[in-house]
Amino acid sequence: MNNSSTTRKSILIVMAVLLLAGAAAFGVWYKMYRVAAQPGWITADKRDDFLYGSLGDEGTAGIPYWIWLTLPRIFPEYLPGEGGYAALGFSWEESKEMPAGFAKQTVGYVRVAGNCAICHAYSRSNGPDAAPTVFAAGPGHTAEVQSLLVFYQRCAQDPRFNADNILDEVSMATKLSFLDGLIYRYILIPNTRKRFLQKDQVILDQALWRHAQDPAANAAFQQKIRDLESDLKGPEKDQLGKYLTTFR
Repeated sequence: MNNSSTTRKSILIVMAVLLLAGAAAFGVWYKMYRVAAQPGWITADKRDDFLYGSLGDEGTAGIPYWIWLTLPRIFPEYLPGEGGYAALGFSWEESKEMPAGFAKQTVGYVRVAGNCAICHAYSRSNGPDAAPTVFAAGPGHTAEVQSLLVFYQRCAQDPRFNADNILDEVSMATKLSFLDGLIYRYILIPNTRKRFLQKDQVILDQALWRHAQDPAANAAFQQKIRDLESDLKGPEKDQLGKYLTTFR
């Protein structure tokens, strides 16, 4: 083989390696880091955005969606009553997919993270046969967040928190692709369990966690609640106005 043929072969090998490396890098980015916008119904309305909008924390906080969804179904005994996450005191509007304060967004895979409303939204009962009224914001309710973290820790301490059990439960709600199943089995489920056992705040990033401990500590979150006031009407606006007097 002459030098020219050897050189061409080497170039082709290098190009093939680079293409494979590029394809692998793209695949990792797409499955683990790609950011997709939330649905328009959330971002178009200030109230919905406050209740369900992402704060952009999913890269550092949050739980894989299918794990978040299935844990109350697998471990109902670690909840104080029936109703899944609502049993922990979180406000759940009728027809909504998840309680107020939980934001669902794709960052590679679909994740769930907390937002301001995880502490500030609250509900008022309208009787045993009527849906409760959900108010967007009021004084912080950090007790619910603490109960949520305890629930996650107790789930992780249970030997049933494993890939087989969780993926069996997931399969009742959706069919994951072969690759997504592998990602959940070998990366997301073990890593999530590890974070639960380490008593990581998990659902909140550090800035939101500090705000939950001291509502006056973060001016940006205070401003977000003030901005919401201009978009509310009726009793919900009055309730928020009373709360905001504590910062004025």
